[in-house]
Amino acid sequence: MAKRKPYVFLKRLGPRLGPYRWALIWTTLLILLGTAIGLAFPLVVRELLDAAFLAGDQALLNQVALFLIGLFFFQAVVNFGQSYLAASVSERVIADLRRDLFQKLIGQPPGFFSRKRVGELSSRLASDAGLIQGILRFGIPELVRQGAFLVGALVLVTITHPRLTLVTFIAIPPTVLAGWLLGRRVRRISTSIQDRLADAVSRSEQVFSQIRTVQSFTREGWEEVLFGQAVEDTRDKGLKRAVARALLTGVVTFTAFGAIVLVLWEGGRLVLEGALTPGTLVAFLLYAVTIAGAVTSLAGFWGNLQEASGAAVRIFEILDHPQELSDPPAPRTLPRPVEGRVQYEGVTFRYGPELPRVLHGIDLELTPGESVALVGTSGAGKSTLASLLPRFYDVTGGAVRIDGIDVRELALADLRSVIGLVPQEPLLFAGTIRENLLYGRPDATDGELEIAARGARAHEFIVELPRGYEAMVGERGVTLSAGQRQRIAIARVLLKAPSILILDEASSALDAESETLVQDALEQLMQGRTTLVIAHRLSTILRADRILVLDRGRIVDQGTHRQLLERNDLYDRLYRGQFEMAMGGVPAPEVSATGVEP
Repeated sequence: MAKRKPYVFLKRLGPRLGPYRWALIWTTLLILLGTAIGLAFPLVVRELLDAAFLAGDQALLNQVALFLIGLFFFQAVVNFGQSYLAASVSERVIADLRRDLFQKLIGQPPGFFSRKRVGELSSRLASDAGLIQGILRFGIPELVRQGAFLVGALVLVTITHPRLTLVTFIAIPPTVLAGWLLGRRVRRISTSIQDRLADAVSRSEQVFSQIRTVQSFTREGWEEVLFGQAVEDTRDKGLKRAVARALLTGVVTFTAFGAIVLVLWEGGRLVLEGALTPGTLVAFLLYAVTIAGAVTSLAGFWGNLQEASGAAVRIFEILDHPQELSDPPAPRTLPRPVEGRVQYEGVTFRYGPELPRVLHGIDLELTPGESVALVGTSGAGKSTLASLLPRFYDVTGGAVRIDGIDVRELALADLRSVIGLVPQEPLLFAGTIRENLLYGRPDATDGELEIAARGARAHEFIVELPRGYEAMVGERGVTLSAGQRQRIAIARVLLKAPSILILDEASSALDAESETLVQDALEQLMQGRTTLVIAHRLSTILRADRILVLDRGRIVDQGTHRQLLERNDLYDRLYRGQFEMAMGGVPAPEVSATGVEP
């Protein structure tokens, strides 16, 4: 709970204000200047009443009126300047904060996102940062302004009439107590609102991204109920927060303006006794109103600060989260050209210290240009083994090397620049086909783009689209078929021209024609490149130079397709299951001395 105290929030935010110190200094000076003008107004009114009215001086009245008009015009200019500067600083600080937050998130490995909800992270980027921006743009300038009003007015009323000043102080203790007690409640409720709102946003993003699944199971009603519950819970908590803030405002307003009534009563008595002039009483009342307004505004700021502190905790939790994977202090550089020799030496891995091992003592070497297929039952460790190569995870024991260099000794950008990844279900970014292809190499020419698309067997269908390479693919590439998305993903990797490939073989959900095109594209992609394939289909397995059989995190056998069929029962079961599934239940053919019989 200590982390959520507002002074910690302000302390954490302070260093981010440093680059804009001069803008803040000018903002503060303009606020103080505007405050001084406001504090001068009651003094002018006192002179107006005591001199102009009592003396009957029309000329003095005209001069005071003109002076006030000029004074307020100057105050308007000052207020415009400080408002613009405060807005400018808040926009820049929040932009920096969002940029740093995004940089922190995008640098985390896939395992981080598997433990977090994407909707919740998006909520921290948007709504939580928005709350902090509100405090910077409106709250802190108002704190300075009202603080200056409070201090200045207290000094002036003390000088004007010490006896009446004591009456004014009656409002301060209950106001401070109410702000402290109710402000804590506002903070707790605000934090829970942001958490619940993040739940709702996260759920909605999941539903929209899987809308076909939702509709195919006719679960729209259920999702509406879940989302409705989250929204209603947020609404109920919002109402509780509104009650707490309204109570805070009510208590502060009553105590502050109750004190004004006492000042008016006591001051009226003094005027009747001749101990106080009417002008001095009016000036004192204006200062008392200023004090009451300042105290009320400061109480409101306290509530807003409590809300923002809860949002800040959620943001700084991410910014303070350790970088799970990072570059070494003195990274080595892969020699160019990269040969593509990959070695796994005694590799063990577990996803967490309390979790069981997923890989056990993996020893494996891929020679340059060799294609190796990984087969095994679900959970055997195929994807995990492949994920260790680009350092999506770090090994628990042993080492993974490329051309003799441990991947942990390389900068992540250097390592991943030589590895191409084609996932089983490639997702495209909303935008044009050209933009998605250039994601692999932004500086590629149109000619290079077309060569890559032709190599991936994608150019033909692209040019048939109404806008060709400028055609929009829609969110996650929904306007294209699975085979078309896959070929664009392959073209993107071809354009990158990596030395090493990881293929989560993606033809398992394609029709025969699309599978043929994708397989042709994959063959083009694999030429001359070291390739690690997570194999799902027999056609992919047969094209591999070598096949590894994984079982419970261990390599239990390796060899050619025919060798494994003859000696490995697990592989035989996997092969027959895949073949019969592909052939609609037709038994797999027997193997002769020369291979698989037709």
